[in-house]
Amino acid sequence: MIDTDKKKYSTYAHRIGDMAGSALLEEVYTAPKPGLVDPLSNGAHRDMNLLTFKRSTNALLPFFHEFAETGIHMSEKPEGCFLKIRQIGIQAENAMYEATGQVNTHKGAVFTMGILCAAAGSCFKKYGQVSISSLIMQEQKMVRNILLNELDSIQFKNRKDTHGQKNLCTYGSRGIRGEAADGYPSVINLALPVIRQGKKEGRHWNLVKIQTLFTLMSQVEDGNILSRCRREGLREVQKLSQEFLLAGGAYSQGAMEELIKLDTYFIHKNYSSGGCADLLAASIFLSEIEDGWAGK
Repeated sequence: MIDTDKKKYSTYAHRIGDMAGSALLEEVYTAPKPGLVDPLSNGAHRDMNLLTFKRSTNALLPFFHEFAETGIHMSEKPEGCFLKIRQIGIQAENAMYEATGQVNTHKGAVFTMGILCAAAGSCFKKYGQVSISSLIMQEQKMVRNILLNELDSIQFKNRKDTHGQKNLCTYGSRGIRGEAADGYPSVINLALPVIRQGKKEGRHWNLVKIQTLFTLMSQVEDGNILSRCRREGLREVQKLSQEFLLAGGAYSQGAMEELIKLDTYFIHKNYSSGGCADLLAASIFLSEIEDGWAGK
């Protein structure tokens, strides 16, 4: 690889990593988000706040760059790339815990953003540009076989060492592994259409993000809700989210007042849709790629 190529790829890796970090901040600054951390509330969390999330994002930023660089350098070895970024992901998690005083702010986001950054890097190396379809195709080559085998193994051995494993063995919920193995259908089929429509209609960006979050909350099996509040809690969150959307959602006249009421109720019930928040960040990230940023 000649020096000009190295410089070009390094520049791209840093830009894609910066986009991932920006998407995490875009998510946390979306407000109000019932039960979740935002500038107005700590949600159903006593151990984290907006500053915790900012510290976490700053600590993770160099690793997002490294995920993208790994995708560039291992574009022809997709499964090997995934194994490599999982090792980097462990280092990223350690940096997150150190920055937050051992608080898990972004573990799920590290997994998802690691995959998406690496897939974006690989696509840029192979095609000179990145589209949503090519990124998801590359992501599938990276993770699908490995994660499907993992899911089968966890269920066969009835492993319950982590929240995700417990949710799989107890409820049959495949969590972020399943989402990645299936090509992020919640992002592609639920979230991105809402973002596209909101942008097309010229809606306020904060409202578009809230509408997208509630679309995810209305249908996704959120692993964080399952772990904290079991199946009954998940059903109620989905029901309340559906009712909010049917009443006009974030674009309705009384949306802000309703969101504040929901935040109070979610805090009381200990509801926090952290899985959907991570998917919102991923959706923001991919929306930026779709808008023509990548490869330019």
